Amino acid sequence: MESVTRRTFLTGSGAVAAAGLLGACDTAADSAGRAGSADVLTWWDHSPNLKPINQKIFAAFEKKPDGAKVQYTLQQTSKMGQTLQLAKQSSQLPDITTAAGLELPLSSLVDGKWFQPIELDDEALARLKSELYDGFHRIDGKLYTFPLFSVRTHNSAVWFNTELAGKAGLDPGTPPRTFDAFRAAARKMQDASGGGNGWICNIGMPERLSAQVNELAQCSGFQGNRGQLFQTGDYAYHDDAFLTAIEFLLSLHRDKLMAPGSTTMDDKQARARFATGRIGYYIDGPWCAGVINETLKPFAPKLGGGGLLTADAAQKPAVYVVPTQGMYHLTANAKDPALASRLLSMATTEEYYVGIANGMARPPLDLGAIDKAEVLPAYKSVVTSFRDEVFLGPHELLKNPAVSAVQAKSKPIKPGLGEIVQGAFSGDVTNLRSELTKLSDAANRQRDANITAAKGAGAKVGRDDFAFTDWKPYADYGPDKYK
Repeated sequence: MESVTRRTFLTGSGAVAAAGLLGACDTAADSAGRAGSADVLTWWDHSPNLKPINQKIFAAFEKKPDGAKVQYTLQQTSKMGQTLQLAKQSSQLPDITTAAGLELPLSSLVDGKWFQPIELDDEALARLKSELYDGFHRIDGKLYTFPLFSVRTHNSAVWFNTELAGKAGLDPGTPPRTFDAFRAAARKMQDASGGGNGWICNIGMPERLSAQVNELAQCSGFQGNRGQLFQTGDYAYHDDAFLTAIEFLLSLHRDKLMAPGSTTMDDKQARARFATGRIGYYIDGPWCAGVINETLKPFAPKLGGGGLLTADAAQKPAVYVVPTQGMYHLTANAKDPALASRLLSMATTEEYYVGIANGMARPPLDLGAIDKAEVLPAYKSVVTSFRDEVFLGPHELLKNPAVSAVQAKSKPIKPGLGEIVQGAFSGDVTNLRSELTKLSDAANRQRDANITAAKGAGAKVGRDDFAFTDWKPYADYGPDKYK
């Protein structure tokens, strides 16, 4: 495969801010960050689920003859991007950080001199060998980040109140798997709740809402990802599968099964309301279990979890995802890259993967670590479903790195999918298919115009680079497909 250069690869599978981190929740900073020194490494994070295992490796690293102390700062997810921007302007970036909130692809951050290469030890590189991708983790052949989490994950697991399910006469061991079954079960939950609701949602988060609708559409028969059909490369947000998925969510609202306030809630608010015990269902990623166990612990024993919902029983559930983005980065401010790289190498071990699993966020790169971890039964059930329901989809940048010249010219189209769905809930969007068709047309026009512009600038790229005619459902589209 052609090597990806820093200046040509200007976009990945989305912003590094997403970086597969949709599950990160807001939490207050628990220490004051400052630039590192020769004997202290500074580390900024936004994921509370990883705090225990990180603190464990920090303590072990400090005891090493060639180690150092680590000053750990847990930032608020919603404020981390701004905090990083201010820190960069004042040359006070930490040594190691996540990139949540920066909303830029890895290559742009490297080009902007945010980060420097990581030199992992040989054992760490050997463990990661089959998981590293040009553009996602490497730029110009140099490693700038690496995945911690399995590619097999999504945002749309069905979490539920097992106690309330029992009161409603439902079998907690058999959660609903179809839209109709979910709607019926939510009604029973609501009737048994004593004034609660069948379902709660974080509709106030357009990006999360978009991700979930995308996955529900895939489970309704859409053969693509993020509105783009795999076989042709065309955008088709107006496909019946998207309408089916959105109509399912709207039906819960019309049937008065949705908790009041859902239209403006973020995930933190919705999850907290769900954990009060008077809500039946909440659709969320795997991190839901970890956050509840950490911050809403009294509800943890009542938490149940299940796999994806489908439009009907004949539809086998499946979502298609891109390679996992990296989590941690070595900043350009880091004074001792070798020291920081030794610390980061410790985040590739079996012990670290078990620690990730214990945090019950996104499942670790090595899914086998789940069996060695102490996790809630609901979390294990959800992660087990990932093995059969999540597949690696094709990605145009792995087919032809020159596609980066096209995507570098792309701009967010507004309203996007999330905003259109929000409008449908508020009543501002009355013709859903029309709005989705406009989104499809705008996305296709922009992509075609960008191809023309990129070709005019010398890039060897065309429409065929976005089409994968050999793609087949229910199978991984692995690295061997690009040779």
